[in-house]
Amino acid sequence: MSTSIRRLNGSTGRAAVSAGEGTLSYHVGAGEKGAVVLVGFLRRPYALREAVAMTVDEAWDHIEDWLRANAPATHAELPPPAGADEIRAAQGAVGCAFPPELTASLARHDGSGGFVLPPLHRLHGTRLIVAEYRAYRRADQARSPEEPTWWDARWIPLADDGCGNSLFLSQTPGPSFGRVGDHAKDGGGSFPEDGTPTSLGAFLESTARGLQDGLWGAYESYVDEDGLLEWREPDADLVVAWDMREMNRRYGFG
Repeated sequence: MSTSIRRLNGSTGRAAVSAGEGTLSYHVGAGEKGAVVLVGFLRRPYALREAVAMTVDEAWDHIEDWLRANAPATHAELPPPAGADEIRAAQGAVGCAFPPELTASLARHDGSGGFVLPPLHRLHGTRLIVAEYRAYRRADQARSPEEPTWWDARWIPLADDGCGNSLFLSQTPGPSFGRVGDHAKDGGGSFPEDGTPTSLGAFLESTARGLQDGLWGAYESYVDEDGLLEWREPDADLVVAWDMREMNRRYGFG
């Protein structure tokens, strides 16, 4: 993750990293020719506003209008709607009815295609929902009975970040019913209270408002010269140099 690094004292020590409303703590050291060596970081969850006044269709209206006017190449990559038969088949494969918000979104677009919801997520279409669900179930069933549940049969895959982590919609009875959960590839599913949207409708609305305002949490909307949208941190132009020889010397890797 590229971000702005503010060095504190001397050539080694701790450095504060600007990230929206909070800070991330980095360990840094000075390598040859003053290069900054990044050793590790503590991830700060992204923040978003949780207004839910828009319907799913209204949120998509705003998103489409903005993309059409400002990022036409990304707008062209939005998939067509999923058919009613495709949605029913996906529900049958997963084994539970989809929440109304998911059905409404799929009836608008069968996934998000090349459109990335902030900061990194692409919504699944019907085929990928089924494929991911089956893959997660196989992985969970291969785990030993002593291990905690990695994937619940009543979770519906929703989106992924391209790095092995994903979002899901819970259909498990109880407090998590209908909520968006965060699934880490190495840790399983959870329902953090630190900014993960509570529903698909809230996620789509916050995306629409982020496009309108130009800012979603700590991320700015950016359109390149080809008309493609991406989400960037405001200070993402800083290049962090990895001095591997210095890291090996300092930490005994070689």
